[in-house]
Amino acid sequence: MIEIPPRPRDVDREALQVFLAAIDLLGGPRGLVEHRRLTWLPSLMEAAYAVVLAERHHWSADDIAAFLGLSRQAVRAMLQASPERVRERLRAGPSAEDERRRPHIAGGLARLAFARGREETGSGGDGGGTPEAR
Repeated sequence: MIEIPPRPRDVDREALQVFLAAIDLLGGPRGLVEHRRLTWLPSLMEAAYAVVLAERHHWSADDIAAFLGLSRQAVRAMLQASPERVRERLRAGPSAEDERRRPHIAGGLARLAFARGREETGSGGDGGGTPEAR
């Protein structure tokens, strides 16, 4: 049986903030529609949770994968995505490859959005520690 760590307090709110900031980076809801990127929303929400759990709550990729019901490989792709490469990919415009690399792109977007939120609030504090510490 898979043991899922307890959900940290406020993780839903934090993930939603990252999710909305990432949508903003894509040009808002209209940008999603115009660039035919609506199918990115589920991956973007998963990536928002993954980034918040890793960066603010210091969870491992394995714990995040169990919590979100994703593979470790998908979570690692999200967490290791280069925000700069994703930014360049978005500037280049939509491509057929985007759909195949959706978790990677979503992870890069979530990392960009998380960094932007951290810069705006000046926060970088600990959000609760590892699952074992709770």
